[in-house]
Amino acid sequence: MVKKLNFMWLSILFLLLGITSWSQAATIKIAYPGWDSKEQEKEVTSIFADWEKQNPGQKVEIISIPFHLMKQKLVVSLRSGDAPDMGYVDGRWLQEMQAAGFLSDLTNFANTLDKKDFFELPWKTATVGNRIYAIPDRIDPWMFFYNVDMFKAAGIKEFPKTMDELVAVCQKLTIPGKQYGFGLVGANDATFIGRFLNILYAFHGDFLTPDGKKAAINNEAGVAAFQFYGDLLNKYKVAQPSAIANSNADVRQLLLTNQVAMMIDGPWARGTLRQMNPKLNWSVGQIPRVKDKKPRFTMSSWYYVIFNQSKVKEDAQKFTAFLLKPENQARSVVTIPGRKSAAAMPRFQTPDWKPWVEAAPFGEPLPITDKFSQIADIVGNAMQLVFSQKKTAKEAADLAAEQINNLLK
Repeated sequence: MVKKLNFMWLSILFLLLGITSWSQAATIKIAYPGWDSKEQEKEVTSIFADWEKQNPGQKVEIISIPFHLMKQKLVVSLRSGDAPDMGYVDGRWLQEMQAAGFLSDLTNFANTLDKKDFFELPWKTATVGNRIYAIPDRIDPWMFFYNVDMFKAAGIKEFPKTMDELVAVCQKLTIPGKQYGFGLVGANDATFIGRFLNILYAFHGDFLTPDGKKAAINNEAGVAAFQFYGDLLNKYKVAQPSAIANSNADVRQLLLTNQVAMMIDGPWARGTLRQMNPKLNWSVGQIPRVKDKKPRFTMSSWYYVIFNQSKVKEDAQKFTAFLLKPENQARSVVTIPGRKSAAAMPRFQTPDWKPWVEAAPFGEPLPITDKFSQIADIVGNAMQLVFSQKKTAKEAADLAAEQINNLLK
């Protein structure tokens, strides 16, 4: 009888130990955009491996999705119930994903972090109704990348400070049929809107009125932005003739091969340019201001989110906290860290990083709306009409405003 009881208790003990071991084991699936450089891939996967070593039984599975397909694929997986646990996502998608009910409320988790150590601006995009649905990891001030050697050959000594100066510089750089001053992203894909928004912001235009209830794209500033971006191609002829069909990847290739002298991009492009053409002599300049207006440019951000469907939310929060440690964040980001202490680390104190770090406190977020993707598509289609000269800037802006207002009803 005693032996039977002992056997029974031992069986229960082993069962409990098995349950405990099983409960500690978890696979955290994280959707991550395609790598910007091999260096980034090495650092991020190394940090993930460090987490696994420090947390036996925990595994991290990376679901890598090319940026231009990422939002679409995530939404499909979220609607089908086959989503990852976490995502590393562009801030422009947050409001839409929250409105669809895809994101976990991370307010309590965010309050456990040293929020004063984070740059303030990205929290605005992550917040809906005083609740926080994402944790900022990096900030991306947008600038012009330009070919230093082409500037020198044209006798240009400094980067233009105004849009009028930009046109003049582009004209000096342009040799029709051989090279063009400005690499223009004109194709209406996921990479278009970020470039056009910097032009729109420079003219102090916006998608919507401050209350978010009505289109503002066809006001004086918006029309001027449509006109200017179209004129670079059609009037001044300082952009490559194929611009209307060119994505950011196409334009980046033109920059790498000395066919365009400059383009608008974010700090993530640094590693890509160096990897693809180590001999390219490039530098960066701030988005030129419009005459008599203050500088205004976009600052996008990337965030960690935890999806509502996840069954390992607590583990995902612990993993996120680990990723957000200043020493890890400083290693993993390809742009500026979202934490001030990480941005103050030696890696970001070099002359190479100085323009980006200095710009970080002054950029403005992408438009905060749960209709961002639809509005971006409307604006992109309207800009195509200007490029093809089927409509004037005013006509295209009015058409876009009408469609946006119908969307907002």
